[in-house]
Amino acid sequence: MLNEKSTIIFSDYLSQHAEFKVTDIDSVLGFICGLLACSEFYGESEIVGYIADKNDPAYATMMTESQERDAMITLLDNITQAQVEQRHFLAETYPHSDSDTMPSPRLQHWCKGYLAGYEVNQAVWEQDFSFLVSADKQQVTNQADGQLFIDNFEATLNLLATFSAWENTLTQQPEPDKLSANFPLLYKSLDESLTAIASMALMLEDEKLSQFEEEG
Repeated sequence: MLNEKSTIIFSDYLSQHAEFKVTDIDSVLGFICGLLACSEFYGESEIVGYIADKNDPAYATMMTESQERDAMITLLDNITQAQVEQRHFLAETYPHSDSDTMPSPRLQHWCKGYLAGYEVNQAVWEQDFSFLVSADKQQVTNQADGQLFIDNFEATLNLLATFSAWENTLTQQPEPDKLSANFPLLYKSLDESLTAIASMALMLEDEKLSQFEEEG
């Protein structure tokens, strides 16, 4: 679970900076989740740079000893640990019941943030997709597993986009009531898929490290 005190501290800090592109904690948490769910390693300074968005004083605050920096590091550790342990982040952080018919505003913001994190990682994931497909061709027993993951990944991105703009999506649906009724199932599917993506990212990261050690 996310550290409650750190979440409050960092949320308050974000709200004090209207010049940031994103000032709500849920969008930032989603962005961090999307950024870390990738085989590419991102250092603290890179992550802070994305959050501060060229705001030098804010960057300095988050890179030097301060309660805001401590809060951010704790949240980064919380998210990393959740991904390593293959925990279901949405179910833990944004719980929804089987009677819900739409994502909460907080979850919608989180989904927008995750998509922004994916955009940073997009080129890396495309390279990893090529690796997965080529690995399938070399291993008959795993044939089509890589392509299945890619298909599920793309479906997950579509689901994230649906959740992030739920109201607009409803207006474009021929049967909006049916979509609302299916929300609990879609929510559980998204939670499962995001957990699987984070796990695959860690596996790919380990594979890259192994190849680097063999070559170096």
